[in-house]
Amino acid sequence: MTMDAAASGPSSSEGGNGSGEETLVQAGPAGPGREKFVAPSLRSRHVYLRPLTAQDYPHLQGAEMGTELMFRWRLRGATPSPEQWVQMVWHQVLAQFMVVGQVRNKPLGLVSVYRANFQDGYAYLSAARLEPRKPSPLMTLGVSLFVDYVFACWDFRKLYMEVPEFNLPQFASGLGRYFELEGRLRDHFYFDGRYWDQLTLAIYREVLQREGLRLDRGRRSAIA
Repeated sequence: MTMDAAASGPSSSEGGNGSGEETLVQAGPAGPGREKFVAPSLRSRHVYLRPLTAQDYPHLQGAEMGTELMFRWRLRGATPSPEQWVQMVWHQVLAQFMVVGQVRNKPLGLVSVYRANFQDGYAYLSAARLEPRKPSPLMTLGVSLFVDYVFACWDFRKLYMEVPEFNLPQFASGLGRYFELEGRLRDHFYFDGRYWDQLTLAIYREVLQREGLRLDRGRRSAIA
């Protein structure tokens, strides 16, 4: 989902040679003081990201409405119509990808960034494993790849995650290192006879930049 930026920028007619003739300004080769353009990667050694398409809908909808995701994620027990479900999938979404394993070419989960606030420099991150009962370091790799992609494409300072309290144990090991707890709505969700807190976690660009090399090493060692 990267965009070709080769044609962007001011037109050549803005330049001139003082005689009223237009001059064509061409970008020179990269050198001292000039940085190369590097597109964010959608692939790593073990997983890759591909944009969500209509061909993915049956598999994604089946996972979301036929596993624990139906209760752990956005539906929370509801069964929307097919039309309502598609609208929900794309509501306020800026970018959205399937996380796919390289070896088996099997979809592992969905990652998306939504509710983007460009004025204040933040957006919301969502990630869901299609098989919630099977912990997967590959899905963690996919989320990391997607976060790198988002921070490369847009100048967000941080990404928020709204997490029901009962989902936190799935990735609590990163709390305090890769993301911080910024807020808590007490007794916000009802499920199975009790109320649960909603947690607001934040991933900071500056923290990931500082932890980047160690995070990369952790990705490789986690599945070696």
